[in-house]
Amino acid sequence: MEVDLGDRSYPIYIGEGLLGDQGELLSKHVPGSRALIVTNETIAPLYLDATVKALEETNADLQVDSVVLPDGEQYKSVDTVMKVC
Repeated sequence: MEVDLGDRSYPIYIGEGLLGDQGELLSKHVPGSRALIVTNETIAPLYLDATVKALEETNADLQVDSVVLPDGEQYKSVDTVMKVC
């Protein structure tokens, strides 16, 4: 599915096993040598390790870091963005 926002458009992939393709699907959206995964305390235990592994298996030179934020709408704020930066 494509979110049509002109020059800011982006794809959304829906399906089983998307992390199991050794990161090829993810890595084509990571143009540089560094990636930052921003997630929350609910999602991180489910997908963070698999996502990091998939990216690193596809590109051994890719530096993958992560930030795990608390879960909840109150953390979707400018203060949280500043912490991530």
